[in-house]
Amino acid sequence: MKALFVSILLLGLVQASFGQKTFILSMQDKKAFVAVSAGVSLPVGEYGSGVAGTQRASMAGPGLAVSLSAGYRLLDHAGLMAKVEQHRNTIQTRALVESVDATHSTDWSVNSGDWSVTTFMAGPYVTIPKGRFSFDGRILAGWARATMPDTQVSGTYGSTPVTMQTIGSQSSALTAGAGTTVRYRLNPWLSAHANADFSYAVLTFANLSSKAWSANGVSETPFYSSDRQICVVSASVGLTILLVNANRPF
Repeated sequence: MKALFVSILLLGLVQASFGQKTFILSMQDKKAFVAVSAGVSLPVGEYGSGVAGTQRASMAGPGLAVSLSAGYRLLDHAGLMAKVEQHRNTIQTRALVESVDATHSTDWSVNSGDWSVTTFMAGPYVTIPKGRFSFDGRILAGWARATMPDTQVSGTYGSTPVTMQTIGSQSSALTAGAGTTVRYRLNPWLSAHANADFSYAVLTFANLSSKAWSANGVSETPFYSSDRQICVVSASVGLTILLVNANRPF
């Protein structure tokens, strides 16, 4: 009976020791991370404006945002990180129709591509750990590459079929952004996270052209340029792989 009691006691101590070790490892400080995220992209300002007659209204609608980021903590609560993010935003078809004066026409159809914006940014970040949770903040700057989509609107003025087409282009410029992340530690090397981000850039799109044709002939504009403000707020979730032990408790 005494031997059985001792065996049970030893087993309990071993399990307690293993549980304590597992808990310590699950909270072990890591200095680096790689994260993948996906979520919603929300255009704001002129980028998301669909007001007819506004020259710089880009008529971008809600879309998809995906990103890949990596960082390394140089100090206790601060480090450097880099981030690549891709936004794809649809065109607001109603706004596009209204921009060609739909009050005098009927039976409109729209054919359009999507806005595509890719950003490459880097900068400092800070992190504040709270148990299994951590809270990050960042300020980033870098380069943006955007594609303005081609659009085509077809309708009828009176009894005359009309088609209007705009040919888009690509442009690059400096960009800046900021964001915050909340992470929850799942195990020693993996966390789940939620992000909120903001990015801004002003790009000049050159070699744009517009053309309209009907039974009465074809009208085409010379090539022209247009400045556009690309301003996006995104909300996303994903997983973070934690790397590089800050210390070795065992």
